[in-house]
Amino acid sequence: MTNIRPRAGVLRIRPHMLVEEESNTKNIEINIASNESAYGASPTAISAGINAMHDIERYSEMAPDILAREIAAHFDLKADGVVCGFGSDDILARIARAYLSAGDELIYSVNGYQKIPNYAYVNDAEAVAASDRNFTVDVDAILNCVTDSSRMVMIANPDNPTASYISGKEVRRLHAELPDNVLLVLDSAYLEYVDADDYESPIRLIEEMDNVVMTRTFSKIFGLAGIRLGWSYAPKAIADILRRVGITFPVSSPALNSGLAALKDTEHTAYVYLETRRVRRWFANMLSEHNVIVHPSQTNFLLTTFPDPLRTAQMAYDYLRENGIVARRFPSPNFSDCIRFTIGLEKEMSRTADVLHTFFGSFGKN
Repeated sequence: MTNIRPRAGVLRIRPHMLVEEESNTKNIEINIASNESAYGASPTAISAGINAMHDIERYSEMAPDILAREIAAHFDLKADGVVCGFGSDDILARIARAYLSAGDELIYSVNGYQKIPNYAYVNDAEAVAASDRNFTVDVDAILNCVTDSSRMVMIANPDNPTASYISGKEVRRLHAELPDNVLLVLDSAYLEYVDADDYESPIRLIEEMDNVVMTRTFSKIFGLAGIRLGWSYAPKAIADILRRVGITFPVSSPALNSGLAALKDTEHTAYVYLETRRVRRWFANMLSEHNVIVHPSQTNFLLTTFPDPLRTAQMAYDYLRENGIVARRFPSPNFSDCIRFTIGLEKEMSRTADVLHTFFGSFGKN
């Protein structure tokens, strides 16, 4: 037995998703499990990434700063508040590493992004789960969890895997009632998919206050999940800290060039937004016809609950896999009756609908 031991908190980390064994994925034809964009990246972004390979022997020393300036110009932000990294997961990990210590508390929504507790555990901090309301963040429940040891509140808005959101008014109320020494972290990975009138981008709140951070990603609507590229926006003082605790050269040259091109191709992102919304609505209606509970979504996926004890979520999931389709299940008992469906291409979702029609005992399309 080795005498080399990790920090105690590391041993508390558990998988936040049910990951299938590789041997069980050989016959999968449709993957609607991981919330990537089914429409892929912009062709210009792909070409730009490939062209960057010609200088791949060079370190991309200035890439984070170059990309930060372009992001700032694109979204009308202050460039010194933008920090780029190896996916938004990298940025979230930096935030926790920089601002959490042993014994500190990170508050999160119990059914929100399932990886959040791990950001606390790896820093020997405590993860405090606040209850929610019907898979939606409950601001009052979060505020009721605040103690003298609270140092951070981290929520995704819109959330994953619930697909829900809270309004800009509620976000501002949450911030207003938090102590000044608690950092509010808003993971906005799915912001580009939102069409709710009362949703508010955190940008203005960040520019007004000194204890709010937003993270964003190129993995979703921009279709660059495999290249690993994300960023954050924060007050300058926090942004400076996040740069200090990052890895060396966190943005590769292919990631830089793909990201720059993706930002410019607004026609592609507009198309992805509209198609995702259209197919999501159609697929949600189909599921509702079979008495599946479809939770409201402001994202590129649907969280569904299968209430029929004779046709359970696990049975549906297994039947889909037998027919070459993989969706997502989660280990938390709160999701025992649930399946999360990423919205794929129309032909993929039509095939999924046909298989589910058969599962529920009807044949053909409605």
